[in-house]
Amino acid sequence: MQTIGLLFNGVWSHYAFATAPKYKNIIKLIYIHDFDEASLEGLEALIIPFQSNQKAIAKRKHLIYKHLEKGKKVFIEGDSSMDWLEAKWEDRPTNNYWWVENPNNPPISETDFSHPIYNGLSARHSCWHTHGAYTTIPNKAKAIQKHPNGEIISWETNQYGGTLFATTLDPIVEHGVQQITHLDNYVDKLIYWLSGDTVSGFFEVPKENYGIATVC
Repeated sequence: MQTIGLLFNGVWSHYAFATAPKYKNIIKLIYIHDFDEASLEGLEALIIPFQSNQKAIAKRKHLIYKHLEKGKKVFIEGDSSMDWLEAKWEDRPTNNYWWVENPNNPPISETDFSHPIYNGLSARHSCWHTHGAYTTIPNKAKAIQKHPNGEIISWETNQYGGTLFATTLDPIVEHGVQQITHLDNYVDKLIYWLSGDTVSGFFEVPKENYGIATVC
């Protein structure tokens, strides 16, 4: 049963993630321009991935907050806009070099490992790289991850009725493009936190779904 909606604006990694065998029975793709109240019926959570259409989301922000008012969950990754989120995201350089020097100890995050998404994860599995930082968050929000300089990577609030979690990590996009091979650890915990559904095994994108033949 599909219990998690994923807003989709044509980005291939979003599509590959949601339609892969591991997640297709749990994730419902919602095209952003078709996003309405009916599309959220029966869903426990909503994912707003990195590389989303921020202007289109802003026009439909009332749907997000109505979903939260019902006690549901919303997960936001990557960037965002103050046009629909009461927090200020700012761009920052992305550190993709730290694992060359110390692959098991990301120097880019300080994490609250008591949070269900992060509980049991190693430091490496909890943060690979970030896209920007939050310089302000809602007044009742709690920081879950920070850069060593104090800027916020991930935060959570219950002030809208349900639970809103925002992060500058990009687990959905990176999982979809299969560049980081350990993301099953993070995403499996995320899926369980969002919906209560347990998933296991390795994430794979079937090549035949995209017309790619295996040559022997």
